[in-house]
Amino acid sequence: MEDDEHEEVEVDDEAELKKHLVIVKDDDIAMYVIPLATKPPVIIEYKLLKEGIMVHYQLIIVDGSSKRYSSMIRLLQGIDREDLQTLWKLVKTKHGDSRPGDEYERVLWGDLKVMFEPNIKSDVWRNLQDTK
Repeated sequence: MEDDEHEEVEVDDEAELKKHLVIVKDDDIAMYVIPLATKPPVIIEYKLLKEGIMVHYQLIIVDGSSKRYSSMIRLLQGIDREDLQTLWKLVKTKHGDSRPGDEYERVLWGDLKVMFEPNIKSDVWRNLQDTK
């Protein structure tokens, strides 16, 4: 008997709720989404700019804008992993596996190569392992 009363109360509550609901078809719903985080455009080119004894890394974005970094450390702090992978692809496309002739290009190429293609036989890799 109690179960029947309980079911009737639930049915009555449900009927009461339906009176207050407005049913909207999916076709009539428009959603305006505000992204919480947006990914900046992709890097399409890089340049090494020499000004006296200083060298800056310039990353050129697909929209034509660019960012300059005064050191590899600042560059690593200023971009995310995806951008770093894109930069490595650009450097690798330009130089392949051959070592660049320009000393600053060689530094960039070498730093990125150590990050993405570690070599157990390299001195840099062994030195990093000794510090752990």
